[in-house]
Amino acid sequence: MDELEAGGNMNAVRRAGDTVVRTAGVWTPTIHRYLRHLAATGIEWIPRALSIGADHEVLSFVEGEVPLYPLPDWVWLDDALVDAAAHLRALHDASVGFDTEGAIWRVPAHSPVEVICHNDFTPHNLAFEKGRVVGVIDFDTCSPGSRMWDIAYLATRMMPLAAEPPPGTPAGDRSRDRIRLLLDSYGSDADWTEVVQMAIVRLRDLSAFTVRIAAELSRPGLLEDAVGFELDAAHLAGVLKQLP
Repeated sequence: MDELEAGGNMNAVRRAGDTVVRTAGVWTPTIHRYLRHLAATGIEWIPRALSIGADHEVLSFVEGEVPLYPLPDWVWLDDALVDAAAHLRALHDASVGFDTEGAIWRVPAHSPVEVICHNDFTPHNLAFEKGRVVGVIDFDTCSPGSRMWDIAYLATRMMPLAAEPPPGTPAGDRSRDRIRLLLDSYGSDADWTEVVQMAIVRLRDLSAFTVRIAAELSRPGLLEDAVGFELDAAHLAGVLKQLP
């Protein structure tokens, strides 16, 4: 039996047995080629690109629990953050060497280009089993960019770096400690302030992208998300101003 998958703010997503059927775009052949590249490097915990039709794509279904909002408490545990960072590093490293000639991306590239960014590497695109990350999904918005571009956005979603942290998030101000844990688990020697600075840029860029997509898809409800991204960016800018 076919099932409409939860989530899918940008695309219609439907599960059909052990496959997932999604709306396709002009970027889909590039994404399928990229998924095949990742698979060839040994990444096994991502969707396999199966086929592209006139207006849809077919991918393999990734087993695991994909959390929905409001996120469950176990998403905020350190183990989940460590796993997420390690999987992000593996994707970034595997993306090096991907041939981008002729590539068409749904999301523009962002300089400096170091890797292929996932661009939406967040808990709602991770598959979990008993609180541990076992898969990554939704590569539709991948495009070239820097490692920090993805790291910073993951920090906004899993610290979380937000004006109003959701219920169940770690008690007290552990932002610096958790950013350091994220960076150490990824294998980066960046300072936590670099993450916050990039997060501001990333959130404002995402707000602009969301406004554009809301118009393209006639989804005015997405504008609330854009406002939220701007509020989070303003909150983080205020945090940096308070630093000595």
